[in-house]
Amino acid sequence: MSIVSDHNLRRMLEAGLTLFSRHGFKRASMADIAREAGVARATLYLRFADKRAVFEALAASVVDDALAGAEAAWRDDATFADNLEATILGKDLRFFRLLRATPHGAELFDLDAELARVEASRLDAGFTALLVRRADAAARVGADIDAFGGAAEFAAFLSVTASGVKYETRTENDYRTAIRRLARVTAAAASTPGDCK
Repeated sequence: MSIVSDHNLRRMLEAGLTLFSRHGFKRASMADIAREAGVARATLYLRFADKRAVFEALAASVVDDALAGAEAAWRDDATFADNLEATILGKDLRFFRLLRATPHGAELFDLDAELARVEASRLDAGFTALLVRRADAAARVGADIDAFGGAAEFAAFLSVTASGVKYETRTENDYRTAIRRLARVTAAAASTPGDCK
């Protein structure tokens, strides 16, 4: 158990995110992160050996938030299309904002692939598992998930396509519109009752 409080840990991770976004990974320093978080450098070093460790912990935190957001987005009273849209946005909207709204967003995504490969894999696996569960549930109430080749293929299709939308759109409005269309087309292809209005 760390002697660094949860409050200070959150502040350090948010400071890391702010500085990595503002200055890039290479230019941000541990001293900068400590200053931004309002903690002593010694406190930062009690929890993290170096800025790579800060980045990896930040990646884990962002992944946890993304998976929780995707899980919480589903509403039993919503259509399949609305739920697909909300689930994708619950997972990816923060990533889209980081990618587009910060000077070093693209660099952070490249670093994600290099420094936090485990977390990126965990995000993909967790999101795919969530989509498989949602597809299986939709199939039980009449969706034709077999049109995609089954629940696993449905999940892979939606995950890969949503990821492409995230990287190919430039504004948040365009991104939201494209995700809405993707959800509608996917639900229509599954012929889910109530989604083909």
